[in-house]
Amino acid sequence: MNSDAAIALAALAETQTALLSGIELPASSGGDHARLRGAAAVGAESGEAIGEPAASDRIPKALADEPVYDAEAAADIQGNIVPGFNKDHQQFLFLRFGGIDDAREWVGWLAPRITAMDEVLDFRREFRALRLRLGVREPGLTATWTAVAFSFPAIVALAGDADAHAFGEQSFRQGLAERSTYLGDPTDPDHRGHRANWVVGGPDNEADALVIVAADDPTDLDTVVGEILDHASTHGITLLFGQRGDTLPGNLQGHEHFGFKDGVSQPGVRGRRATSPDDHLTPRFLDAADPHAELFAKPGQPLVWPGQFLLGEPRQHHQDPTIPAPPTTAFPDWARRGSYLVCRRLHQDVVGFWEMATAAAAAMGTTPVRLASMLVGRWPSGAPLMRSPDADDAALAGDEFANNHFLFDDETRPSALVDLPGYPGDTHRPATEDLLGQVCPFAAHIRKVNSRDSGTDFGAPADTFLRLMLRRGIPYGEPIAGIADPSPELESAERGLLFAAYMASIEDQFEFVTRRWANSPVQPNVGGVDPIIGQRDQRGDRRRTVDLPAADGSTTTIELQEDLVTPTGGGYFFAPPISALRGTLAGG
Repeated sequence: MNSDAAIALAALAETQTALLSGIELPASSGGDHARLRGAAAVGAESGEAIGEPAASDRIPKALADEPVYDAEAAADIQGNIVPGFNKDHQQFLFLRFGGIDDAREWVGWLAPRITAMDEVLDFRREFRALRLRLGVREPGLTATWTAVAFSFPAIVALAGDADAHAFGEQSFRQGLAERSTYLGDPTDPDHRGHRANWVVGGPDNEADALVIVAADDPTDLDTVVGEILDHASTHGITLLFGQRGDTLPGNLQGHEHFGFKDGVSQPGVRGRRATSPDDHLTPRFLDAADPHAELFAKPGQPLVWPGQFLLGEPRQHHQDPTIPAPPTTAFPDWARRGSYLVCRRLHQDVVGFWEMATAAAAAMGTTPVRLASMLVGRWPSGAPLMRSPDADDAALAGDEFANNHFLFDDETRPSALVDLPGYPGDTHRPATEDLLGQVCPFAAHIRKVNSRDSGTDFGAPADTFLRLMLRRGIPYGEPIAGIADPSPELESAERGLLFAAYMASIEDQFEFVTRRWANSPVQPNVGGVDPIIGQRDQRGDRRRTVDLPAADGSTTTIELQEDLVTPTGGGYFFAPPISALRGTLAGG
């Protein structure tokens, strides 16, 4: 590793994030009582009579039409789908079945151990309230949770050929290995990233089941993993591959191995539980008076209809995000409220990334950190370039009501929030329009995979909502970011990202974003491929370029190394509802 790259990597240890503190969240999940009061106040100011609004006028139409999940449904949806585990320590277990009767019996044993949506929602709300009140990342609550998903061949074995072929996704039926080169993966059989060389999920080592165990305490994690593997072994099920994932230490907690905060931009899932009118799956922080209250849960977090992630639920409309489209029906009856899971084990060449960034920075007359941030679209802390174009901003990065509040083609406008005692308001520099990609390059990772208000090659900005996924990834391997004078062994050690994402259509979400946007030099905008995850394989030629704006208004084209991120395993799976684990898939 050259000296400039080593300095840039070591400096990442100083990444700062100023967390919010002293904030009291509304007693409800998202403050709809405050929203109703706000709506009544707006009516009073406009000259209408003050009083309890009529039921049909209490909340925006989109909120009134959202689905309601009773106790049975909330206990049936896997909690890693909605709202997601997001634990610091996780184990991914890729398993192969033996005898089918033994496999069904094991599935039945596992069913009551799978964590449901309601349990995770309750925990995360208490966790979040404590974190914002105390201003700490870890407020002291702990839990251990488990999720499971199955490959298409496993569904055939457990549920029968007819039910398996009722799934409408050809991609799921074919599997990740078969779709690999379609996604831009290496075509050269000698390349490490070729499917034949994957550690799991290749033509000869595809997993039947993927179990994900997540915990706050690594000892608790090991205990639950050991129990699952012991019972699997007694039922003739073998561990093909296991991968431990852990968040990075110190100031880089929540960051990926290149050193950048990950998971800042997650969509909000529409819908609520039946326990109360304001018990939403995604907490709502925009006041009813805000013109974007029907579209966003909090500033920058779009609300997406649950059918984009859960089969059989109302889907996103391709033109109007405030109204639902009919649910998909291409699945067997028992699979309703299940979700497809894409898992990719992605090796990251961290040294190569920062050597490339330092070389390009020298050529453009900027710093390695700023150059790397232009490739990502955010600074290492997570602060977006759109709101802090010249330097990292620890306060902006730590403000969850501001760090994702920006557009690309339009300027940032203030949001009206529900009453949040202790929150000083969004006082950070607003984003201005960036139609020409001078602030956040068109090829920047966050702009490539989520063009927000920009029109795409498929039309209006509302199309972007159709492509969003629920990302649940975690880093694996020993970190090198933030380490001064790393040993040669540490430099060459294995590290990367366990990419995991839930969705209702692998083809229209994951594969669309990967092939049509990330891998394309001209879509959804011109400017090169996604420099972080983009791949291009033209008969073995994997060279890629990115156009970056210079200070004088010109554009500089840089060539990326062949593979900064290399696929080394994974699979396409289906995460069923918990009732199916107890019933059809267990042979009931």
